[in-house]
Amino acid sequence: MTPLLANRWLVALPPIWLVATGALLSLLVILLCWGLLALVRPRLAAEARTSLRDGFAGPMAWLLASLAAVSIALTPLVPVGSLLRSLSRFTAADGFERTVNVPAGANLESVPLNIRPQELAWIQLSAPAPLIVRTQQPIEGFALSKVPDVDLVADKPWVWQRGSSEATPFLSAKAQLEATNGGTAAVPLTIKARLVPEFPETAILPWTMATVLALAGVYYLFRLLPRRVAAVASATTKEAIGQPVFAVALVLGAVLLLAFIVIPYTTFGEDVKMLKDSGLTLIKVLALLVVVWTASVAVAEEIEGRTALTVLSKPLTRVQFVLGKFAGLVLVALIVFLVLGTILMATTSLKVVYDAREGSKLDPVWRDCAQEMITVVPGLVLALLETILLAAVSLAVSTRLGMVPNLVICFTVYALGHLVPLIVQSSVGKLPIVRFVGQLFATILPVLEHFTIEAAVVGGVPVPWSYLIWAGLYAGLYSAVALLVALVLFQDRDLA
Repeated sequence: MTPLLANRWLVALPPIWLVATGALLSLLVILLCWGLLALVRPRLAAEARTSLRDGFAGPMAWLLASLAAVSIALTPLVPVGSLLRSLSRFTAADGFERTVNVPAGANLESVPLNIRPQELAWIQLSAPAPLIVRTQQPIEGFALSKVPDVDLVADKPWVWQRGSSEATPFLSAKAQLEATNGGTAAVPLTIKARLVPEFPETAILPWTMATVLALAGVYYLFRLLPRRVAAVASATTKEAIGQPVFAVALVLGAVLLLAFIVIPYTTFGEDVKMLKDSGLTLIKVLALLVVVWTASVAVAEEIEGRTALTVLSKPLTRVQFVLGKFAGLVLVALIVFLVLGTILMATTSLKVVYDAREGSKLDPVWRDCAQEMITVVPGLVLALLETILLAAVSLAVSTRLGMVPNLVICFTVYALGHLVPLIVQSSVGKLPIVRFVGQLFATILPVLEHFTIEAAVVGGVPVPWSYLIWAGLYAGLYSAVALLVALVLFQDRDLA
């Protein structure tokens, strides 16, 4: 690989490093919390260590350890200094204000500023008397020809904002002003500015940390509080991981996602969008396959093999059994999405560079890779919600039917659920029986189009938080209804 080609690929690494470093720091925080817990409550610490063998915490730990290794390996290849500087700006003061006295008769009085022009959101200059202010590069006597001198009128502030039509006042790495005072008295020059991170995309790191720590905290509380439900969920997760279909799904998904980087889509420069669309669909289908397969093995086959009767002979109710199975299915889906979703984000970042190289485009910067990678996250969240909803449906079906009917029904619901809006629209103005069937499908089947926003994701259109919240509420309500159906079907099921 030539040095030029290697340098091109390096711009895809900072977004991956941010995710991996967020995982590394999360792992360190978890280990620190475990050490403190071992000192205060050794029993709880021992239980937390035992949870590594329960089916979810183990794969999660391996994923975090792998990302930690990636972070360490990529550290020499990324601009750590500029990334950390932007990260520090998220917590540092974002306001800047300084007042300097410009002596009477001063000509190009130097006014150095302790700010970085790259972090300016806006800057305001004001004075109680007329002044002439020039922005310039650090080279003495060289004023920027593109930025005219600012003629400050008394008590009338001059403001520059990022993104405005006016030229950038500072084009160098340092900010410096030169003030000219033609009056007979000194004039105070007030400079105000708002500073923002130079690279707002570095927020990937704290968001990764927050997500991982939130998952770890919620899962630990889940193991402590509903212990019987958690025990069933743990057994279900371990059983799913032991199935060949789980390993096949992860390996196949990883191989295909990596292959998507070099696959030509012939989309006239839209290959990155196609990769995101194909990747989201692939992960969703593979996760659904694993979940339906697990539901059939964990419920239908246990009922047929009388294993469920043995489990329920213990102090465990049928409600706890069903809820534990559903929690196990959710954890299995979450593992698939965490592993393959991480790979999809990495391949998206790499695809930006590959697409530019193949299309003879301008070389992208790492911010372009990060922005494309960030747009994948809402699609992953919605795809996970859809999988959880279908997991509840699969669980209800598995209380009465075996694996093959379960697969057929769930994938039929998946297909028809995405066609519900089209079915309702096509039944408008038709015969009463056609309208009735259309409305019946719309009432019974889940409207899975709520979770399909690939057009917005691949187009880079921001997905508002409110949409994700409403989609989560819809998935939760439909899953609750499906679980109620599962409980009704399972309550009077003869297990003997």
